[in-house]
Amino acid sequence: MKMRVFFTVLALTTSTAYPQTPGPAIPIKKIQLVYMGGNDCPPCVEWRAKELPKLKESKVFQQVTYSYVRKTIASAVPPTMFLPDDVKPLKDKLDFAGGGRRGSAQVAIIVDGEVYDYYFGTRSADDIEAMITAIREGTKYPFERCLKRDADRGCALKGA
Repeated sequence: MKMRVFFTVLALTTSTAYPQTPGPAIPIKKIQLVYMGGNDCPPCVEWRAKELPKLKESKVFQQVTYSYVRKTIASAVPPTMFLPDDVKPLKDKLDFAGGGRRGSAQVAIIVDGEVYDYYFGTRSADDIEAMITAIREGTKYPFERCLKRDADRGCALKGA
């Protein structure tokens, strides 16, 4: 009899004294991909024709803000007046990250309003999906991150 009472009390105390509560909420990161390149850049044209449509069909990419900035190969980040409205507030950050470099394509991955990675050239839809997934899940980023480019397209300031 004492054993039955003990187990009944134990069952009641564990179910009421230690209620199951959800863990802390993981904040959703706002990710923006700013793609800068124009029609004078053959790899840019090809990327927009082949890889961008694949990305737009991806569930992962649908959670990202995609911003397209038209620029020539000979220019660095365009002046504010030529930027889309959602990119204008990022102008100073893009200038810093781009290091004043000219060339196309230039791509900035912006996370919660800050440059997370800045690279030149094109990457496949699969690569970009992997990048976004790593940022969202907090796992290892598939590329070496760069926060500021140098004069030779190298990286002057690497991300952690």
